[in-house]
Amino acid sequence: MTSHRQIMVQLAQAIQASEAVATYCYQHFGRALAINVGAYPDGVPDEKDAPFLWIHAADDENESVATDETFTVRMVVGGLVQGENGERKIERVVVQRTAAINGLTVNGGNEIVEDLRDMILAIVREARAGAYVTRIRREENDISHFPLEWAVIYVEYNEPEALT
Repeated sequence: MTSHRQIMVQLAQAIQASEAVATYCYQHFGRALAINVGAYPDGVPDEKDAPFLWIHAADDENESVATDETFTVRMVVGGLVQGENGERKIERVVVQRTAAINGLTVNGGNEIVEDLRDMILAIVREARAGAYVTRIRREENDISHFPLEWAVIYVEYNEPEALT
């Protein structure tokens, strides 16, 4: 049976090979994606690591029991968003507020990070990482943690004995 670590590494390799992800990151964050599997050297990743993808076993997983048929991977996508002119705070005004009309503004930074998360999610669905994806759950960061915006993917895998 393939270890959980090997599956996470194979998943990371599939994402690392994506030119589309590298191009998107360069366009919106100013540099390509840093991908890390397992513990980060300096603790939890932050602004200096962005844009990043942190792949690790979900908190409720026991990594010492690597022979279970199912396990969950948590993937955190983080970035310091840059607008077309290098601006850091991006607000997309959908409707300008006036005295008589309600206004509508969307946090564009979250939207850009969530789009990156969804690009990565498409790779996750297609990656041959050594186990079947049985469930995917997305978590949005609705409240801005400016300047770092983030989004999360939980991927549940099933690795029946017959796969190996």
